[in-house]
Amino acid sequence: MLVGAAVCSAAVLIPAAAGIAGHDGPIATESAKKKVKVVFLKGRVFSDGFVTPGQPETVTITRMPERARLKAAIEPPPTTPQCGEFYFCDFAPVGPARGTPPFRTNGKGRATITFVMPSTYNIASDPFDPASRHPVTWMNGQAVHIDVKGTKRLPRVKKAGFGFGRAVVKLS
Repeated sequence: MLVGAAVCSAAVLIPAAAGIAGHDGPIATESAKKKVKVVFLKGRVFSDGFVTPGQPETVTITRMPERARLKAAIEPPPTTPQCGEFYFCDFAPVGPARGTPPFRTNGKGRATITFVMPSTYNIASDPFDPASRHPVTWMNGQAVHIDVKGTKRLPRVKKAGFGFGRAVVKLS
């Protein structure tokens, strides 16, 4: 009888000591509150197809998170001869042109942004050494990507959108 009582008490004490017995409900709901659902959106970026360095450019964006702040950049595509085996090309970030509103989407995830096209981008032989970077001017007829990224954080959802459009550099 003594052995049977010891086995029964061990069966009750071990789960209680491990914190398993009687805590299934509250622990499960606390961990569910902390989880954040991440939603990725594939945005679309539309331009007139040409960009001129030093001039304002207007781009329309759709399918992004609602009321999200946007970041935009111009980058040469990986097919650019300079961005190949020996060099690394950096994107050129852009901001709102003077007198235009900040980059932000509306309630439907759409935006029209205006920025000044940068006149150079950086290439580097070593991406981890800032001293190896040097500016390169855009060439006439060079293809570029217009990258746009937007994120919106809600209490249990994080929406992230990314899109890019293509254009060609047109020197005046």
